[in-house]
This record gives sequence, C-alpha cells and structure tokens, in this order.
Amino acid sequence: MSEKEGWVLYGFVVFAVVALGIGLLALANILGLNQASPDDESQATQERDEAMGRLTMTSFDRDMALKLMDKDSDGKCDACGMPVEMCIESGQLECNMGPDGASKMGLLNSQHVHADWKVYVNGKALDLSDKTHGGRMQAGLPVSSFMHVDEGAPAPELPGDVLHMHAKNVPLWLWFESLGMEFSRDCLELSATPKLGAGEKYCNGNGKTLKFYVNGQPNDGFEKYVFRDGDKLLISYGDETDLSAQLGSITSFGGRH
Repeated sequence: MSEKEGWVLYGFVVFAVVALGIGLLALANILGLNQASPDDESQATQERDEAMGRLTMTSFDRDMALKLMDKDSDGKCDACGMPVEMCIESGQLECNMGPDGASKMGLLNSQHVHADWKVYVNGKALDLSDKTHGGRMQAGLPVSSFMHVDEGAPAPELPGDVLHMHAKNVPLWLWFESLGMEFSRDCLELSATPKLGAGEKYCNGNGKTLKFYVNGQPNDGFEKYVFRDGDKLLISYGDETDLSAQLGSITSFGGRH
C-alpha cells in the first residue's frame, strides 16, 4: 500500500468513527437515554441561577405567593386573572399586573440591596447564625429568597449581620414570617430554637417597649418598613432608655456586598 493510500484509509476510518459516534448520540437522545430528569434539570437551573447571583423561589415563597395572589384558591390570580402558577413562575409574590402593581413587592432578583442590623431583647443581641438562607435550605427549613441573612462573608462579618433584599418593596415582616417569627409595633415573637429561645413573645407593657430605629432615628414603620441600600436598622425590646450602645454595635458590612 502506498503512503497516499494509507492516508486515505486513515481518513476514512476517522470519518467512520466520528459518524458512528454522532449516530449513537442521536439514538440515545431519541430513546431518552441521554436526557436529564426534570429534577436534575431543576437542580441544574437553580445552581446556575445561584452561581450568577440569581435566587429562585423557595417553598415558603411559593406558599406565600398563593396566599397573597389567590385568596379564593381558584388557581387564578385575583388581580389579573392569569393562572397563578404563571405569576409565580415569573417571580412574583404579589401581582404586579393590577392597578397598584407599582406598590407591590417586585419580581425576585429585580434588585439586590443590603442593610446592616441588630436585634436586641432585654439588652442581649440575638444570634442569627442559624437563620441563614443556605443553612436553612440545606436543612429543609422555611426561608425566603426575597429577604434573608447569609453566611460565608469574610471575617469580621458574622452570619446575620447583613440583611439581603432581592426584590423591590419587600417589607420586614416577610423575613420574620419566613422563619416562623413575628414583628410588629406591639410585639416581637421568636421562633422556638435554642439560639433564639423557646418561642417567647415580647410585647409592650410592664415598663418594657419594642423600639425600631433606622439610621439612628426612631421610625414608625416597624414590620412595614422597606429598607434602602445602606440602611442601619435596630430592633430593640426592653426597658432601656439609652440605646446608644446598641446603635453603635450595628456593623457597616452591607456596602461590601
């Protein structure tokens, strides 16, 4: 066999191998042997979105969306009449299609802003390190992607020092409710965990009051307050009249996120 004939034969073999590989891949796709399951695709989508800084709706968020948008449980959004699942898939907690849509909570990932904060009960700062988004997701516990605290920031920032808001117009009550807690101008109710106590409820009375400060000043917003990027928030329950030490303990880490 001449050298030229050898190269021709080699080229034919390579072509045949490539063609066979393509044919087998196509056959696998036809037979469904090379297709990911819906769960695999959903997991891959979530991992890709989170790697890009885009969060997905949690089970708490979906339940809250149904509660807010489909009060009569007919499967349709009360405000716009669209299938409520379509509204949820678009990232809505509240319907943005109605006449007052601009005042509703925005689409998930419509913005990402931060506030440093502290929560004190009877002079003691609450440890929020077990309330992080990632930790609760891994443990299968309720948490919201719309507002949460996180972990993993470099020291000296601690888990819980910074509130993250991933949509527009999200009020503080959503964060508390997502963790089984409650915050209002009258009471602060904690969830039943070792770090936050056994579900205690702290209400105004007997010389103790619940106070809410924004950037060093008293604020009447309480649970309805929508924080702005760079805000410093203080929630304090107790009999203290001088909150300067508590206000001074609020960090300034939000700006580096």
